[in-house]
Parts: sequence; C-alpha cells; structure tokens
Amino acid sequence: MIKGSAENEDDEQRQEQEDGLQVETNKLKRVFRHRDFRLLWTGAFFSFIGSWIQNIAEGYLVYQLTKSEYLLGLVSFFGMLPVTLFGLFAGSLTDTLNKRVLLVITQSVFALSACFLAAATYFGFVQYWHIVVVALIVGTMGALDMPTRQSIISRVVPKEDLPVAIPINALTFNMARLVGPAVGGVLLALFGPAVCYFVNGLSFFALIFAGLAIRADLKATAREPQPLKDLIFEGFLYTIRELRLRTIFVLEASVAIFGLFYLSQIPAIADKLFHLPKTGLWVSYLSVGIGSVSALVTVTTLAEKPVKATLLRLAISIIALSLLSLSFTQNVVLGYVVFACLGFASVMVFNTCNTLFQLLSPERLRGRVLSMHVWAVSGLGPFGVWGFGFFAEKYGLRTAFQLAGGILVLAAAFAWAYRKGLAGVR
Repeated sequence: MIKGSAENEDDEQRQEQEDGLQVETNKLKRVFRHRDFRLLWTGAFFSFIGSWIQNIAEGYLVYQLTKSEYLLGLVSFFGMLPVTLFGLFAGSLTDTLNKRVLLVITQSVFALSACFLAAATYFGFVQYWHIVVVALIVGTMGALDMPTRQSIISRVVPKEDLPVAIPINALTFNMARLVGPAVGGVLLALFGPAVCYFVNGLSFFALIFAGLAIRADLKATAREPQPLKDLIFEGFLYTIRELRLRTIFVLEASVAIFGLFYLSQIPAIADKLFHLPKTGLWVSYLSVGIGSVSALVTVTTLAEKPVKATLLRLAISIIALSLLSLSFTQNVVLGYVVFACLGFASVMVFNTCNTLFQLLSPERLRGRVLSMHVWAVSGLGPFGVWGFGFFAEKYGLRTAFQLAGGILVLAAAFAWAYRKGLAGVR
C-alpha cells in the first residue's frame, strides 16, 4: 500500500515537471512566433556578442596603457555620460522619430567607431584619449539606441506577450555575455585587441539588417505638436508623480550608482586581487554572464506570477551582500561565485524594472517613461563608476566594495520596509 502511494506521488511529481516544461516551451513559442521579434532578437544577439568581444579587449588595453583604476573607470564614465545629459531628450525622440531610421543610424555609427579603434590599435597609434572620445560618441548614440530598441518590442509583439517578451529579449545581451567573453578571450590571446575591435564592427550589421527587414510599423507615434521642454520632461514628470514608478526608479538608480561599478573594475580586480593572467580575465566576465542568464531564466519562468516586487527586493539584497563578500574574498574560485551572484541579481533588478516601466506606462509616453529606466541605469550609473574608480585608486578596491555594499544594505532595508511604494506591483 505504501509502495503504491509512493509510485503515485512519483507520477504526480513527474507530471508536474512535464507540465512546467510545457508551460516554458509555450512561453517561448508565444513570443518567437512573431517574425519581427525573431529578427530583432537574432540581430541584437550577434551584435551583443561583438560588443562583449570588444569589452574584453578594451578593458585589457586601457589597463595596460594606464595601470590606473581611476582611468579605467573613466572610460566607462564617458561612455555613459551622454545618457546622463541627453537621456530624457533621447526618450522623446524615440516617440517622435521613425524608430527604423534611428536604429540603422545608431548601429552604423557603432560600427564605424569600432573599426576606427581596430585600425588605430593595429597600426600602433592608439592612445588613451582616442578610446575616451570614441566612448563619448558611442555613448551619445547609445542614449538613442537603448530606448529605441526597448520601445520597438511593444511594436512587434502584442501587449499580452510583453511580460514574457521583455526578459527573453534581454537574453540577447546576457547570452552574448556567455559567448562573447570566451571568444574575446581567445581572440585577444591569439591576435590582440585590434581583431576584437574589428569583429565588433562587423557584428553591428546584423542589427542593421534586422531593422531594415522588420515589417511592423515603426513610424513616429501620431500626436499633437508640443513644446520641446514638454517632450523632454513629460516622461520624467509622469514617473515622479506615479508612486510605484517613482519607487522603482529610486531603487534602480541606487543599484546603478552603487552596485555596478565593479564591472568597469574587473581588469583591476583580476590583476590586483586575484593575480590572474591575461588569458584568465575572460573567466570573470563569463561568471557574470552565467549569473545573468540564470536570472533571465528565472524571471522568464516567473513572468506571469505576482512576485515582481519580491524579486526586486531580494535582488537588491543579494547585490549588497555580494559586494561585501567581494571585499573579503581571497580565493579566485569564490570570487567567480560572487561575480555570478552579482550578475544574477543585477539582471534581475534591471529586467524586472524594465518590465514594470513598460507595463505601468501609457503607450503614448512609453518611450519617454522607458528613457527614465535607461537614465537610471546608464545616466546615473556613470557617477558611481567615476566616483568609486577614484575611491578605489585612493583607498583600495576592497574598501570601495565595503562602502558600496554598506550603502546598498540600506537601500535593501528601505525596499523591504516601504511596502506602500510597490503596492499593487505584480
């Protein structure tokens, strides 16, 4: 009798597992049945692989040229600074200009910039200021590119599929984070930074092709003419006045300022804390990528469950504890585990916030409200990269991680205590 009960329980558990797998398969089918989404996803995936290949080479090249944590972080600062200055205005452009044209223009500039650095590195005339200027140019185009690509998603899939489409779309960046650093590490070791830059330049043509091939209407949103200042600030005002969006923005900005600077410091961490050779640098990026993809699988699995507020609070807590752990970790293997936790939690924060910004905003303001999400991450993030880069050079990397982790412990406590701010967020 007991044996029969056990067999029945095993059958029930097996059926539940099969049903869960079927649900996840159906979610993927729901989103990928849309031809335009498949094009956008594939183009972005190959483009991001190239970007991660370049990131490996550029971090190594800058640190070899300067041996400075401050100057290493300064490249990332200048790359994100245009979003700080123009992010709100860029969001309005995505609503008032043709998204297809914007996508092709931004990807073309990205390709030319990468090819210039490939030539400069190959012929031996590259200097630190070249990399900084290119970072500014790419950052300016990125301020337009990010809200453009994000707002295109709502044009190529119906609203009921958005909660699933958004994390699956984010897989492009984070799956590329698994492939790109590995390929970049091999290319860097065998051929040097120039080839990495060139491969990245070629990769942008995938998204250019996708933008031209998409059949959906990507024209500007029809609306009555408004003063320029209204276009710029309308998304900002809507976000600030809506309690849930305001709370999400504050929490996301806190993570961007205090929880992301470690990414720009990975070459210094690998060298000073873990004493890794050039060939071992990519493993650190790969660890972050593994955590990131794991987060997206988790978010996609839970996309239709009312747990987004809990995920956001939990992820901020994990980032805080991981930064504190990184400040004390001596073992490189444990360091990789911490990197994976940071990748997992940061992607969970930003993907959940991205979804909520889209779901809680009206169609006519979506590009502008989404620009607040982009601005929180890439507009305010540079100040953390710059400030903690300076702090790390003066007081040490471990002290910088302790300070940032302590501040985010307070942010996590606020997120758990202020229940009203995320009331009704599902």
